[in-house]
Amino acid sequence: MIKRTEINKDISNQIETEERRKRNKKILKILSLIFIPLFIIFSISYIFLRYIGNIGIIVREYPIYSTKIGENFNGIKIIQFSDIHYNQYTSKSKITKLINMINNTNPDIVIFTGDLIDINYEINLTEKEFLIKEFNKINSTLGKYALSGEEDEDEFTEIFSNSNFEILTNTVKNIYNKNSNIQLISIDDNYQEYSKLNIDSNLFTIAITHKPDNTDKIIEYFSPDIILAGHSHNGQVNLPFIGPLMKRIGSKKYIESYYKINKTELFISGGIGNTKYNMRLFNHPSINFFRLKST
Repeated sequence: MIKRTEINKDISNQIETEERRKRNKKILKILSLIFIPLFIIFSISYIFLRYIGNIGIIVREYPIYSTKIGENFNGIKIIQFSDIHYNQYTSKSKITKLINMINNTNPDIVIFTGDLIDINYEINLTEKEFLIKEFNKINSTLGKYALSGEEDEDEFTEIFSNSNFEILTNTVKNIYNKNSNIQLISIDDNYQEYSKLNIDSNLFTIAITHKPDNTDKIIEYFSPDIILAGHSHNGQVNLPFIGPLMKRIGSKKYIESYYKINKTELFISGGIGNTKYNMRLFNHPSINFFRLKST
């Protein structure tokens, strides 16, 4: 009798063990069905964010119409590039491609709107010489101009000064073509300096600034025809129906590529490099290409 009881107990243990094994197998299968797709989605998303989103450089082309644009500036071409954030992720081939794309447009005016070297990167002498050599290759008929961003330090001045760029800080620059001229206003975050700048409201006026959230103050003081800015990277990561995700101080109000405020058009460059996170989505690196049209 005791022996039969022990046999029944062993059978019961075997059945319980088998049921537990089946339950564990079922749980493992469910977890696999959940986590394997999640892993695949995460991997694909990472590839798109880290690599595919950073591939190439696109050119955003805009015609600019104004009655202030005279005959000598009709058809003048302007290139704006911005936010290179040069660091260990920036390949030399990408810089060379950028320069070739700029020159392929045959620009008359070239404008850089800030943040050349990433703030967390220590650039070496070889890299400085490379950038100077490449930026010297940029051709323009009416000048090359640059203003600094919040991450730009001594290297910015050294590189652009040796690349035939004119560095502008809170100043009004008259750009002449034959006997006509337009105005280029370079403006930083120091609003107290704005009142010291005198412009001719009858001339076509381009304001350049690094941070686009300076726009309202710029319009209040100057009412320029167009404003060119950088800094926002247009959010770096853009999601359908949601929009830009990465909003930085200085580009929380104005972050996307284009706005019309009163009579002023604001164009924000998507930039070439990245900041904080080396990722982009639905927002490839880009430069802006403008053609002035007299009306």
